[in-house]
Amino acid sequence: MSNSSSGEMSRLFLPPINRAMRKLDPSFFQKTIPLTAAHVLDGRNIPKVTKECAKDLLRVPRLRSVITQKDDAGEERRLLLMKPEVKHDDLSTVQPKTREFVEQKIIELEPYTLHMKYENWNYEEIMSAILPEDLGEIPCGFTQAGHLAHLNLREHTLPYKHLIATVLLDKNPNISTVVNKIEDVGTGSVYRTFPMELLAGEDNTNVEVRESGCVFRFDFAKVYWNSRLGNEHERIFKQFKPGEAVADVMAGVGPFAIPAAKQRVFVYANDLNPESYKSLVDNIKINKVSQFLTPHNLDGANFIRESIRALLSRSRNTSTNKVSIPTPGRRGQKPPPPPTVIPMPPTFSHFVMNLPASATTFLGAFRGAYRGLEDVITGQEMLPMIHVYTFHKAPVTENAAGDICADISRHLGHEMREGDLVNLENVRLVAPSKTYYCVSFRLPASVAFEDTQGT
Repeated sequence: MSNSSSGEMSRLFLPPINRAMRKLDPSFFQKTIPLTAAHVLDGRNIPKVTKECAKDLLRVPRLRSVITQKDDAGEERRLLLMKPEVKHDDLSTVQPKTREFVEQKIIELEPYTLHMKYENWNYEEIMSAILPEDLGEIPCGFTQAGHLAHLNLREHTLPYKHLIATVLLDKNPNISTVVNKIEDVGTGSVYRTFPMELLAGEDNTNVEVRESGCVFRFDFAKVYWNSRLGNEHERIFKQFKPGEAVADVMAGVGPFAIPAAKQRVFVYANDLNPESYKSLVDNIKINKVSQFLTPHNLDGANFIRESIRALLSRSRNTSTNKVSIPTPGRRGQKPPPPPTVIPMPPTFSHFVMNLPASATTFLGAFRGAYRGLEDVITGQEMLPMIHVYTFHKAPVTENAAGDICADISRHLGHEMREGDLVNLENVRLVAPSKTYYCVSFRLPASVAFEDTQGT
């Protein structure tokens, strides 16, 4: 079949067009198409006919190629739908093998009327039949958190927002709520939340998300969550080793902290947002990681300085400085095998700071944070690895490393060069001239032990 005839066939099966529609009317989307069907006289021959007559068979997404009917006597008949160019009364329109099967009485060609309905077309096909042709690209992208779909519609599509949301809801059975972001993240809130409007479905923003083998429950309207960051969360927490200690300064509901705690990493997790803290506490219980994860609800700078001393103090307290985990033994084994004991380290191996709009401004809290602990920090490798997220706003990324180092240097009070970075990860492009980065570097000793009394 030529490209032109293939395109004509595709258009034949598209939904009818109604660009004046502003409220969804599923009953409008109906289409009747005259076709030819091959009646397979013995159902056992269907695999053979399907294989040998493949060039004549209809292949349209979401349409069954095998139809089961009942005749007047109540007996089942199995039909294979043929391409539109196949004519039941003209064997010159079929391939040689199909003609052979007709002559051998394996199949009989007969007219068939295909009835297509709203359910036969997907979201893109329905929207292409409704939205103005000059609108440009069909709005297809959304992020999903549990049962909730989150749209970020551009201004020129807003007149059609309810129509878009209604069809999206219909065509995604695992979605029951569709919302649209009204402002950018953090525009009106220091908690990284954003105002949203309900476009379709239930007014229910309490969601459950599964990521990295963990369960997270939270109110999407009250906390920060980005479903597109699953791989980035995993990239970071897989760097942590069991028995290490990690501080998550802007932890949200726990996407870094909880999987890390499941790996038997000691985690101090903090978030300023009371709603995020509440969800974090709940998620600790749900995922059964309370032995390894300690939640906090503090300002990030205060948390950085306080957590360093708190961990050291806890590691020196014999009643709190280890976790004992029962070792599975054989049934009825006596005495039971000794438990696995994991000691708490005196210092953090990593700090995670995922607040890209302002995380670098908290780096100043590390200045002098380890002063007085010189006897504990016996080598540069005992100072933590810092993983700080930031945005780089520029049309090109060639200068990103230099610009980011300059920003970090300003807040650390210490010159950071590109060679001082352990890693500069391009996480994702969030806007045409705005890139989301994660910068990883070892905290310099001159910063950690700085005497800030005179500054």
